Amino acid sequence: MSIRRIAVTMLLIVGTAQAAFSFSTHRDDMKRSQPVAVNEEAPDFTLEDSLGNQVSLSSARGKLVTVLVFYRGFWCPFCARQLAELRSLLKENESVRLLAISVDDHEKAKQLAEKIAADGKGSINYALLSDPDHKIIDAYGLHDPAYNGQKFEGIPHPAVYVIDKNGKVVWAKIESDYKVRPTNADIRAALESLN
Repeated sequence: MSIRRIAVTMLLIVGTAQAAFSFSTHRDDMKRSQPVAVNEEAPDFTLEDSLGNQVSLSSARGKLVTVLVFYRGFWCPFCARQLAELRSLLKENESVRLLAISVDDHEKAKQLAEKIAADGKGSINYALLSDPDHKIIDAYGLHDPAYNGQKFEGIPHPAVYVIDKNGKVVWAKIESDYKVRPTNADIRAALESLN
């Protein structure tokens, strides 16, 4: 084997190793093994709501506090109950926005909103955002591996984040038991602590 061939082979091996390292490092940035915690910067995102509108977390920067809810999906009765209760979370004219994220597509999110509104207590007054490829769920470290390979891939652990106007997480509640959710009073206390 000539020296030139050995050099080319070595360059190929080094280049392949660098590319593999670069891919794995990039992938680790996208999928956290631990949930985003208090005092961390909330990962930014842009997702579509059930009407197809683009909604970005960073669009509230400097203006609004954000309550960010991750729910399991349209099929989960505990999620439907939580989302129904969240209709009464915010005060009128409060500088807070509420966003809810799941892997549900637009149609499933609309069906869930209609189901909740059918209780006669009003429609959902916040955005249901679709994360069908669970990229944001992964970025927040909420992916529940118990659902890997099943019908609903990418299901998150239920979680609620309060994110200040600067994009920092100031309160978080991540549940390992999908039947347990923070109350509106818990979330309100976190919001009141910002004033």
